[in-house]
Amino acid sequence: MTQEYLEEVAEKNFSKNHYWFIRFRSTRSYAKLDQAQKANAFYITQAFVGLAYRYQLRSPRRWTAASVKEVFKEYFPRKIAADKVFFNSVFPVMRRYFAFLGAQHKISNAQTLINALDSLDPQKFVNHSSDVKYWDDSKKQGMRIILGWTDSFTEQDQQRFSEDCNMFVPLSVVKQHRNLTDNIVVLTDSRRKQAAQRIEQRTKQQK
Repeated sequence: MTQEYLEEVAEKNFSKNHYWFIRFRSTRSYAKLDQAQKANAFYITQAFVGLAYRYQLRSPRRWTAASVKEVFKEYFPRKIAADKVFFNSVFPVMRRYFAFLGAQHKISNAQTLINALDSLDPQKFVNHSSDVKYWDDSKKQGMRIILGWTDSFTEQDQQRFSEDCNMFVPLSVVKQHRNLTDNIVVLTDSRRKQAAQRIEQRTKQQK
């Protein structure tokens, strides 16, 4: 039977990850991250979970070495709007997070996923994520905000962009030091379409 994207599954994955991360935050492994990595850690894990399901239809127990490589090589650089501090934090955070999920029996192949991550070049990952030629249109809009190339987006607009287009990654994670919320807004196709329309309208107004 052919699988299809289901909003209720996306919601379940995000909610589970939110709960798991709260537990991860109390571990010695998390404590060994530096301050920038800690500030970005939750958003990195949410982005990975969201990208893996949205573009691969893979929930955590179905992650594989190949799917992990694809998320980091293709989807993070192309889809997620964030600064270099965020992208420099991705590999250290996810390496520890995979190990944590394995120890908690949330995934059964933690070392395989860690080995897949270790096989990638972290500097190449950061460079690709920062190179405009790899960005899709949505990320380009988000990066314009991050780089200060537009001031037409309100704080509310930026929050909507984060939820609708950026897998909940705020456009200024390290500066915000935002606390984890108890409620997670579901990243749905309808919200993406609404966001795309808003972005298109903004772009037309700026021309």
